[in-house]
Amino acid sequence: MLQQRTFRKLIAPVLVGAMALAACGSDDDAEEASDDSVAEAEAPASSDAPEEAGSSEGAKIFMAPKFTGLAYFEVAREGGEQAGEDLGLDFQYIGSDKPEATEQIATLTNAIPQSPDALVVSAIDGDAIAPALNDARDAGIKVVTYDADANVDARDLFINQLSYELAARTMLDAALLNSPDGGLVAFISASPTAPNHTAHVNFMKEFIDGDPAYSSLSYVDEVQFAGDDAAKSQEIALNLIQANPDLKVIISSSAVSAPAAQQAIVNAGMSGEVWATGFALPSSVRDFINDGSSAAFALWDPAELGYVATVAAAQLVSGEITAEEGQVIDAGEAGTYTVGADGEVLYDKPLMFTADNIADFDF
Repeated sequence: MLQQRTFRKLIAPVLVGAMALAACGSDDDAEEASDDSVAEAEAPASSDAPEEAGSSEGAKIFMAPKFTGLAYFEVAREGGEQAGEDLGLDFQYIGSDKPEATEQIATLTNAIPQSPDALVVSAIDGDAIAPALNDARDAGIKVVTYDADANVDARDLFINQLSYELAARTMLDAALLNSPDGGLVAFISASPTAPNHTAHVNFMKEFIDGDPAYSSLSYVDEVQFAGDDAAKSQEIALNLIQANPDLKVIISSSAVSAPAAQQAIVNAGMSGEVWATGFALPSSVRDFINDGSSAAFALWDPAELGYVATVAAAQLVSGEITAEEGQVIDAGEAGTYTVGADGEVLYDKPLMFTADNIADFDF
């Protein structure tokens, strides 16, 4: 049985669609998952998991982030380690500190001869690492992606922190909290090959173009890429401000680029005229929110995401689940989650950090 684990209290109002989401006619995942508070995962009454399953105790599970040393992935690592303790796993955190696909490919290739039972991977480039993941699966290793997906046929499950539609709406809602009158926005992503960032931007553009809730916004069409690098993100932010005198908000899915862009705005003496927002650890934006230079940033609980991904990997190893659509991952107090089409599992618990609640978060 899974030892009960209490995660950080998810007490922040989500505010996803607070401006108009409930009034929209769309029936996508974003709307189904959104309300006045943190979206809750729904569990069906029964699971299709096999009646007889083995144990994952002692299973060797490797977690490979995009790259090591990034605060966001270190928090996710804490969740993986906790799952390892709760389930009696041999949990190991592996990877390079260089944000390069070749480095992650080398990490995964070198992991295969060590015969882990499962890999839990955030893909820096879903296409590039697919051959290495397929090699792992050919060797009998279960593959779970989290945070950023790889090719569908290269993994068993993808634990998606937010549906891409919900992520896009969350960031646009944050933009409107910063700039209630709307205005011109620009996007900074990690790279052209980051599948989640690309999808987020595409949905944000779609919503700005067609959803009345975001009709006050317009956007700079060309996306900038900073490679999850703080210095480069600041440089890009300054360039965007200089090139677009009417710019109001810089939005980024990167937990590095979003706060770095806000720092660039502060350094340029543009606080109150331009804002940055998107996804960021609350610890990295607390000062901005407390001093009023920013009204809102968003995220989810990376530790719980890492926990759920590791539990999912363990349940694949034990045979409790087989990644079939409709099966349920039971992560104890971290929730229950249903496997969807193509092995996608939606975590869907967005958090919005504002002056009213930023002090309540310690990660």
